[in-house]
Amino acid sequence: MVFGNFESAFSGEKLEQLLLLLPVLIISMTLHEMAHGYVANRLGDPTARMLGRLSPNPIRHIDPMGSAMFGLSWLASGGTFLFGWAKPIPVQPRFFNHPQRDFAIVAIAGPLTNIAIAFLIALPLAHVPLGDGIWADALVLAFFMNIWLAVFNMLPIPPLDGSRVLAAFMPRAMAESWSRLDQYGFIILMGAILFFRPLFEIIGAIADPIARFLFTIAGG
Repeated sequence: MVFGNFESAFSGEKLEQLLLLLPVLIISMTLHEMAHGYVANRLGDPTARMLGRLSPNPIRHIDPMGSAMFGLSWLASGGTFLFGWAKPIPVQPRFFNHPQRDFAIVAIAGPLTNIAIAFLIALPLAHVPLGDGIWADALVLAFFMNIWLAVFNMLPIPPLDGSRVLAAFMPRAMAESWSRLDQYGFIILMGAILFFRPLFEIIGAIADPIARFLFTIAGG
């Protein structure tokens, strides 16, 4: 993480952006988790449905620590970066007919949902003259934020969604060993964010062509 200017994060414009972005972020992450639960339920795992996690109510999906990290990352980056998480959807692969494959399908449903949200945001960006005001800036940030959420979650780092997809291509014994890294997932993830400087360059290099493609097919 690149640490920025705390004063910048408290500027009027940055605070307005944060206040506009937070509802979009909460909705995006809620739909991301709901997608995991919905697909898992369709593939035979009723766990999320039985726990009430197919609800669009954000309270069922918000993680207190993950939510606090949004504010902390905003302050630490000087109002240029948001990082946090929602409560992960519980998945029981034993319910699946093809555990590795089906778990990967469940995993990829979340990032694909963020891509779909980004496309819906791209439609007004491409066709409605929004000008240069704070609302236009917030909409652009929401567009890129959803693409970044999708790309970030598809990184093959436990416990991110990309880790589940990668496990689908491993021999069963290797996949089981790989899944045990989830218990260290928070440490691995924070280490990558804090100390692996090229991480965000990699995400940006992947996200930028996706953004251009979505904007193009939206008619921009």
